[in-house]
Amino acid sequence: MNRTQFNKVVVPGLFSFAVEAYRPRSGEGEEWRQVVEACGYVKSSDRMYEESAYWGGLGNFVLKGEGESIAFDEAVQGPTKRWTHKTYGLGVRITEELIEDSLYPKAPASSEALMRELGASARETITVLTFDIFNSGTTTTSHTGGDALAIFSGSHTQLRGGTWSNLISPAADLSATTLQTALDNFENQKDDTGKYTRNRAQYVLVNPANRWKLLELLNSGYDPESANNSVNTLKSRNLQEISTPYYTDTDAFTLLSKPPHADAGLIAYMRRKVTFAKDGDFETGDAKFKSTFRFSVEVNKAINLYHSAGA
Repeated sequence: MNRTQFNKVVVPGLFSFAVEAYRPRSGEGEEWRQVVEACGYVKSSDRMYEESAYWGGLGNFVLKGEGESIAFDEAVQGPTKRWTHKTYGLGVRITEELIEDSLYPKAPASSEALMRELGASARETITVLTFDIFNSGTTTTSHTGGDALAIFSGSHTQLRGGTWSNLISPAADLSATTLQTALDNFENQKDDTGKYTRNRAQYVLVNPANRWKLLELLNSGYDPESANNSVNTLKSRNLQEISTPYYTDTDAFTLLSKPPHADAGLIAYMRRKVTFAKDGDFETGDAKFKSTFRFSVEVNKAINLYHSAGA
């Protein structure tokens, strides 16, 4: 076949393999989207970057004496966090001869395999980028909060003075005691004005190596760490587990709750969805395929995340 027939007839069939490989299989969700929506939002954007600023609200009411003026308060603006959308892409070139050979029924479908891999790589990259928020969350190497500290820190700054923590100390492995301590600390946090945040943990994020211990803690009728047949009080919390190998620390865990408003928590911007393109090289007859997307994921104030780094 000539080059014109090659680019119009053979390429479209191979192109469809890449698109299908990116889409989740039946009954399978996108792990990155699942964890973002558990503690934040996936948003679209039509700008080069997005910014978010939080502010400390008003304090409690003050007793007013008869004939006296009421007290006035002012909101305090916090730091601004920027989501800079970066472009990611990958391409693959398939020779004319390889495609010709793979058309034979008994020949290895090398072209199909390459295109499926390109589609799978797109989804893999988004997932790795998202979970880096947690995997590097105790350092400032990849991501920081709006206060320029690590996502998980014991000394986050409050806008009206003082600090707050979303990192258990000392670090400890997952156990009934550790999980209860994390829940107590998380759900007794106060905001920048001293009001309780009313956090309510809904999910526990772990690596598969920690999943068995977590399921034991969440589902046992009796305390799994006691021989006294004590009631397992953790079971009544109805916490849900999220287990994934993309959360790489095998003895850590993170509590997640819904953010207090639409601009809080973990936010992922899909500036441009994963797109696939194709073209032919006139001189060589090769087919070229590429996939790109624009994406950013950050946290301004991680008030709805609480982390234990493991011992």
